[in-house]
Amino acid sequence: MQIHCFQHMPDEGPGHIATWAAARGHALHITSWYVPDVVAPDLTSADFLIVLGGAMGVHDEAECPWLRQEKAAIKQALSTGIPVLGLCLGSQLVAQQLGATVGRNAQPEVGFWPVQFTAEARRHPLFQHVPEFIPALHWHYDAFTLPPGAQLVAYSPPTNCQGFLWGERVVGLQFHPEADAEWCEAIVQAEGHLLEPAAFVQDAAAIRGQVTTLENSPAFLFPLLDGMLTTTAAALNYR
Repeated sequence: MQIHCFQHMPDEGPGHIATWAAARGHALHITSWYVPDVVAPDLTSADFLIVLGGAMGVHDEAECPWLRQEKAAIKQALSTGIPVLGLCLGSQLVAQQLGATVGRNAQPEVGFWPVQFTAEARRHPLFQHVPEFIPALHWHYDAFTLPPGAQLVAYSPPTNCQGFLWGERVVGLQFHPEADAEWCEAIVQAEGHLLEPAAFVQDAAAIRGQVTTLENSPAFLFPLLDGMLTTTAAALNYR
């Protein structure tokens, strides 16, 4: 299978996604939008699009003009029906293309905080393996509303919509299940000094102190990725 990732910053790479792709024998292609003179990819041969995170926002087209190209590419992928997974900024970009509103969250959410999955989501084949609560790494100041026609998947105290399912194989997750220890250290080094104490913001030391939590992320992420690639609409008759 051909897996294509959209990456927005050097320190927010595919992490566990790369491990999953290698273990399954999938080819992993990455478009690094932050590279000067980046060219929008041809996604006609892609079997799966994964849109990663980043410190910029969906409205920052003046500072990041390539966002216009990326949004067009995401819209194209959504129209073809291939699975699309958005993570953090990626979930905001996907949600925006589906008609959601993206803006500043009431409170920032940075560090390790639990995410709660809805009972309806846990009846869906893509999330049947997920317990009601999972610990997750967050690093976001913005958030999205639930896209029209989408199903709420997860939420947390400061963030009403932590995840959504649109159709059968388009998923947006505001948190970072792709993060491994190397990924976490890279973002702490790049952005940890900018953290300001708040109700749902941990400092760099607290985040580093819980990094072993990320060893459990594949138990959530890998079945989701497998399911998004292999599940057909006929098999999703779960209601």
